[in-house]
Amino acid sequence: MPICQVHSIPAHTDRIWSVVPHPTLPLLACATSDKSAQIYSLNTYFPVAQLDGNHKRSIRSVSWKPKTGNSSEVVLATASFDGTVGIWIRDDDRYAQEVGSSGSVDDGADVGLEEWEFVASLEGHENEVKCVDWSSDGAYLASCSRDKSVWIWEADEDNEEFECIAVLQDHTQDVKYVVWHPSEDLLASASYDDSIRLWREDEDDWVCSGEIIGHRSTVWCIDFDKRTPSQAGSAARLVSCSADETVRIWSRVSITGTVGSRDIPSTFRSDPVSENWNQEAILPKRHTGPIYSVSWSARSGRIVSAGADGLLVVYEEVKTGEWQVIAEEEDAHSVFEINSCVWSRKWKSTASHHLEGESQEEKRSIKFDDEIIITGGDDGNINVWEVTSK
Repeated sequence: MPICQVHSIPAHTDRIWSVVPHPTLPLLACATSDKSAQIYSLNTYFPVAQLDGNHKRSIRSVSWKPKTGNSSEVVLATASFDGTVGIWIRDDDRYAQEVGSSGSVDDGADVGLEEWEFVASLEGHENEVKCVDWSSDGAYLASCSRDKSVWIWEADEDNEEFECIAVLQDHTQDVKYVVWHPSEDLLASASYDDSIRLWREDEDDWVCSGEIIGHRSTVWCIDFDKRTPSQAGSAARLVSCSADETVRIWSRVSITGTVGSRDIPSTFRSDPVSENWNQEAILPKRHTGPIYSVSWSARSGRIVSAGADGLLVVYEEVKTGEWQVIAEEEDAHSVFEINSCVWSRKWKSTASHHLEGESQEEKRSIKFDDEIIITGGDDGNINVWEVTSK
């Protein structure tokens, strides 16, 4: 199966560190070395917002807060090398362009940008913040840093006041990445110390519930299998990539103690939470340098990886624990390194500026068909790819 490049956005003159699609809206956020974060429409690929002026150094990571309940707010967290985490909220009363509109907007036309408000700066890390991620229900925000720590934050209803509820310091080196499980209050972190750690709330504290050892060098990125148990099987699984040039699959084989303690009084809790994970597979070797990014598709169950060698690789599971390469693309960003790759829905707009009597969310109603891969590299480009059957 070949990989076909369907679009390229010449987004910046400097490197792009991270690209992240919104979980339910046709929006793409990217983190860059120019101290800003940009937001693009995944319907038109036009820029819709630029978030800058508040971080003093490169923005390394971005994360969308999931939309929950009846809230119409769109919230983005940014992690910066200046040691802070920024919180941004879209100003719905002032933004100039309807996101995802299929109206008559000419390529290159000056359509204006949305207005976003910088509402909070989370301080406390002693060094560069490398990654930030919201939990699936939006209750928690995790950040990790070169200072070897992982912080967990809790926000008020307005997303303007944040309280640090845990500082986790079991890693012995720079923590590169954090990601939440799609349905459990389970956080995973990856580090320069070659390990992956799992974190859960136990009574009133967050503790390390498990440790995954196996990589022989820095673990750059991790991602959970986001499919439902009926799609993916009952065991929780995790994919990781490393400077040791391998992509590995890990599965949870056992868990003891009380899980889900957020809703259980301490007097009813039993043993401390502990979980064991085993290596399930090492994916076929293709990369010849550090692998910086990996993503597990919630739709197809495929995995994509990318890194310093500029190679983009797509893997598919033949049966449990057995994977094959189904597509790869050399020099996916010319001679430049790829820092981020992620699966996304392929959006198709059904919105119109001319609908009367409809809510803003109804105007932005969309449908999706199949999926795409989005990559960001040192060349400053955002590239969009499809895996084709021909």
